[in-house]
Amino acid sequence: MKIAMMQPAFFPWQGLFELIKKSDKFIFLDDFQFVVQSHHTRNKLFVNKDQVDYYGVPVQKSKCFGLKLNETLIVEDNFWKKKTLKRLSNVYQKTSFFNEIYPQIENWLNQDYASLAHLNIEGIKLFCKMMNIQTPFLYSSDFPSEAKRTEKVIALLKWAKADMYLSASGSFDYMLEDNYDYKSYPVLFQNYQPRPYKQFHSSEFVPYLSVLDALFNIGPAETVRLIDNGTQEWLSFEDMIKRHGEN
Repeated sequence: MKIAMMQPAFFPWQGLFELIKKSDKFIFLDDFQFVVQSHHTRNKLFVNKDQVDYYGVPVQKSKCFGLKLNETLIVEDNFWKKKTLKRLSNVYQKTSFFNEIYPQIENWLNQDYASLAHLNIEGIKLFCKMMNIQTPFLYSSDFPSEAKRTEKVIALLKWAKADMYLSASGSFDYMLEDNYDYKSYPVLFQNYQPRPYKQFHSSEFVPYLSVLDALFNIGPAETVRLIDNGTQEWLSFEDMIKRHGEN
């Protein structure tokens, strides 16, 4: 049983969907702590020719300090939604798959959501539906625990009956600090390399954008092919330790 897990992001990048697609079950870490100015609330897309910037969702900052993602509230007025949708329309309306993708984004954003986690999770589910990624989802909030960092990850792996943990490479440092028991809980780290695709707004490929850029430009089927070819070699804990020593 291959398990992956991640905190739900707004307009996430392709790498998240590789983790979802390659796992047998994916856990949304919806009760982890909200972090200001992180991918929880923003990711990059084109805003003009040869220019990228963040698209984001505003939260009620005075009420979200120290809260979990499923407790963090979105700004209640709809101005930001209209602004985001108008910006997407103005920038991406000439892309090949705009007419297929945009109405679905519009419908998703225009719903009401109880929390930032709810908004982001429904968005990720929508992107998965577009790309026919059918991995079952679990929620860390369904397995409440006071454990922190690596202990929490191990508890969730036990809960999900994991045989293998597929992890984002960014988790390695804290797992190493916490003496992650990789012999009892085998882990493979993602080594995602963005593959070039034709971008309407740039003659030179711009990597690490939201998956939405690929969906608009080349459509769901080709985006899935990019995702399938993202990580050529998954790295073991020992591989990561060796790389860490070399650096």
